[in-house]
Amino acid sequence: MNKVAVVTGGRRGIGRACALALKDAGYRVVVVAQSPTKGDMPKDIDYVRADLSSRENRRGLMSDITELVGPPDVLVNNAGIAHSYSAMDYPLGEWEDILEVNLTAPFDLARQAVHLGAKRIINIASISAFNGARNISGYAASKHALIGLTKCLSNEWAPLGVTVNNIAPGFIQTDMLTFKDEQHMNNIIGRIPAGRIGTPQDVVGALLFLVSDAAQYVTGTTIVVDGGWLGR
Repeated sequence: MNKVAVVTGGRRGIGRACALALKDAGYRVVVVAQSPTKGDMPKDIDYVRADLSSRENRRGLMSDITELVGPPDVLVNNAGIAHSYSAMDYPLGEWEDILEVNLTAPFDLARQAVHLGAKRIINIASISAFNGARNISGYAASKHALIGLTKCLSNEWAPLGVTVNNIAPGFIQTDMLTFKDEQHMNNIIGRIPAGRIGTPQDVVGALLFLVSDAAQYVTGTTIVVDGGWLGR
């Protein structure tokens, strides 16, 4: 019987690449997202619609998935949102929203998954957890907190045989990545030692390592996939 992997926000971008890679690795994959349909995801990937910003929607979500395909072995907390506001103009309602989706939902779903027997939790963080930047205080705070949460959970759950880790992508070509203009994009690329913007596929190697038997002794850590940005 195939192991079950749950990927949140898996219809596009990094989440989609993760879902497809896990399918190719032999997992029964369930994608969770809020769109009405699974879109062009392969037929053999299951889809569950859920608004992860809603605590009511999240209640019992992993149990529902267990009834559909069996208990989860792997949870990839990829779903996230981003806002662009100066700190002084940041609406508190949107601040609360970003923490709910980017931090509280991963915490909630990870607890549900481990309760049902999951042994691998992978959270998708960001290099924004390490770099200060203008107009993304909510996003950076949520991702920095996610790394701290991961360390705490890794300590608590290690006796259960559970590993909890982060992947922190750098500049990856997804719908979430936008540039003011071509000059702005070229300036960013010029500061990336690898000389290019990453692709969702660049994140897959770290994911497949963390879910593998080779990573049984790896927990509480963050694998940065950024083309050398933080190493400058």
